[in-house]
Amino acid sequence: MRDSFIFYRSFFEATKTLTTEQAADLYYAICSYALDRKELELEPVQKALFSLIKPQLDANHKRWENGCKKKQKVSKVQAKQKQKVSKPKANVNVNVNVNDNVNVNEKVYRKFSHLQINLDDYDKLVNEYNKQKVDDILDQIENFKGNTKYKNLYLTAKNWLKRDNLNTKKNEKRASDFDTKRAFGVSL
Repeated sequence: MRDSFIFYRSFFEATKTLTTEQAADLYYAICSYALDRKELELEPVQKALFSLIKPQLDANHKRWENGCKKKQKVSKVQAKQKQKVSKPKANVNVNVNVNDNVNVNEKVYRKFSHLQINLDDYDKLVNEYNKQKVDDILDQIENFKGNTKYKNLYLTAKNWLKRDNLNTKKNEKRASDFDTKRAFGVSL
């Protein structure tokens, strides 16, 4: 049994041509059918209007029933979940295996935020570039506000050093560039 239903403007518009008593009978018939599913005997004019309104009431009732079924299914699932949670098992074995994939034997050269570089990786960078450059790049990465997107400090530093190296090479003069020292006796 329903507690409410939707009364559409089209229902109201259909009753405007009726007398007050006829409209009251039609309203009562609509309410009786929508709430209690009881069809009342009506005069021909009201019966004709009710036959036009009835399909919408049936569709709304079907939607309401489907909603009730879904609520019942959800409440049954929730009840089962509560039973599972509330009934502790007698033999509970808890195995906690934590593996952070960090080798304790590795010596960390530098660590900040979520990034770190171990001594071996640092030495690789120093062998390829000089110590001052590597330390400068590590400082730049640490101060870079977007460093949270990086996953590996060694690879990031290596990429930044490559990029920095390319930029400095572009600024160096080539042997073919004109230089005052190589003016071949021509004074400028």
